Amino acid sequence: METPAILGSLRIPATAAPSVPALFNTPTGQTLEATLEAILPEGLVLRLADGKQLQAQGSLPFPLGSALTLKALPLPEGAGIRLQVIRATPPPAPALLAPLVLGEAGPLMARLQAEGAEPTPLAALLRSLVQAGLSVAEQPEAWSAWMKEAMKTLADPAASPAESAFHNLQAKEGTGWFELPLPWAHGAEPMRIWIEGEGDSARGESDPVHRVFLSVPFSTLGEVRLGLEQRSAGLRVRLWLQDPDQVSALRPHLEAELASLGRPVDLQVLALPPGTPDLRAMAGGSPLQAMG
Repeated sequence: METPAILGSLRIPATAAPSVPALFNTPTGQTLEATLEAILPEGLVLRLADGKQLQAQGSLPFPLGSALTLKALPLPEGAGIRLQVIRATPPPAPALLAPLVLGEAGPLMARLQAEGAEPTPLAALLRSLVQAGLSVAEQPEAWSAWMKEAMKTLADPAASPAESAFHNLQAKEGTGWFELPLPWAHGAEPMRIWIEGEGDSARGESDPVHRVFLSVPFSTLGEVRLGLEQRSAGLRVRLWLQDPDQVSALRPHLEAELASLGRPVDLQVLALPPGTPDLRAMAGGSPLQAMG
């Protein structure tokens, strides 16, 4: 979809004339095509139709790869050229990777809330959760039901045609990435989930490994990340928080509940450093070495 004109302007100083003489010979008011190649602290890099690159002063609110139509206008007193943006077309999003690149929580919630939408199990669950109010967020069974039904919906071609191909491809690779909206936290960051598995251990023995990483925003705790790694030897659990001391009183309860699983458990509560990239940035490794 093309963005509306006119959306900004750039400056090309007269000192750049020797490197791109054709640009400075362009008649006043003539349009030219360029691609936004890079964003620099001091400006932008454009690639012209003839393949030459040009550094321009200024900034534009468009993603890299955008196709620009520019009108060339002279600056006063021969100071250079002003390139006025009259059209900008963002690059096409990679259709298959769109759920990873663009996120999928927002579109899923929009479909569930759309008026006249055909009722689905997930839509019915959304209505019941919204009617129950914030108290439902304290019930583990509500979280579990919502997560399972949302992930099943995102992998269903009939319910999620834009996301299902991505999830089915990941399933073949033994991985999974999901972004789930939180119906009881309108406008909050979504729950992010990364799943991966390994067939054999480094020793060459058959020892299936399954890992799940969760990222959940809380109003009082901030972002909380949970890593679970299951092996035949037991379960490793890593809990990352912005302030680990906030859950010190809960730790005995966590350890007791994990011990009830009947297998060895290694639990560590760690600090989540400021500025840590979101879980989406970590979903490229296989296996994802984040358990420590």
